[in-house]
Amino acid sequence: MHLWNYIVDMKLFGVLILAVGSLWSQTDGAGLDEGFDKPVKKTVVDFGPSPYRQHVRKTLTCYYYSTFTVKEYDEGQKGAEWLSIVPLAHAGCRQTHSKGENVLTREWSSGYFWGAKDRYAVFSAPDGEDGGVAFSVFDVKTGRKLFEDASLLEYYQKKLQIKNAFRISGGPVQNTRLTYFRVVRAGCNLKTGQAECWNKARAAFGITQTDIPVCRYEPEADWESAIVYPVSVLLTDSPQIKAVDGPVFCWSID
Repeated sequence: MHLWNYIVDMKLFGVLILAVGSLWSQTDGAGLDEGFDKPVKKTVVDFGPSPYRQHVRKTLTCYYYSTFTVKEYDEGQKGAEWLSIVPLAHAGCRQTHSKGENVLTREWSSGYFWGAKDRYAVFSAPDGEDGGVAFSVFDVKTGRKLFEDASLLEYYQKKLQIKNAFRISGGPVQNTRLTYFRVVRAGCNLKTGQAECWNKARAAFGITQTDIPVCRYEPEADWESAIVYPVSVLLTDSPQIKAVDGPVFCWSID
């Protein structure tokens, strides 16, 4: 990812950040708590040196929850070699796949395990794009990929001093909900066609903010814009993205 094109000029966004308020508070940079459930147990099995990188080991990491297990086998390349969900609380931490194990080779073939909440396992892409990172949500009971989108990279969370840029909440009693800063391509250029592009983007994504955001572009850049805005998603059988009040940012795409 070419971060140079997306480094945010904090002077341009200073006023906007001050107006964020209690919903999107500032962080002290001490780390983010996304709200995932803590695994009952985590096991790491070492399979020796990585063939791709020095001082890196091949590892199989198993995350155990009350009703399922997530396995991540990583040989040191960008993205794990494979990821899987086992619908058992005490699955063996081994490379061979057991009966009923859902190996994510088709719907989410690379990336990393991010965390789990209730019956949902969340995986992230191995790399970012346009200032965001793609993620997917799987229903561990059915093995189905329920939802996929892109949220703000941690680099920009720190740059913009945004706390709780990605949160997952809920559980067995109430539906699980995601709240995060969504990163999406506008389909137009907010630098050259400000009002027209902004009206198009607001209509397409349901953004509540009316003021045109100040975008950061390199002097020579004349590309499509990426828009970053806060959303809420209820994890139902057919999740729908809903824009919520909060700051909006934009910059050139990758």
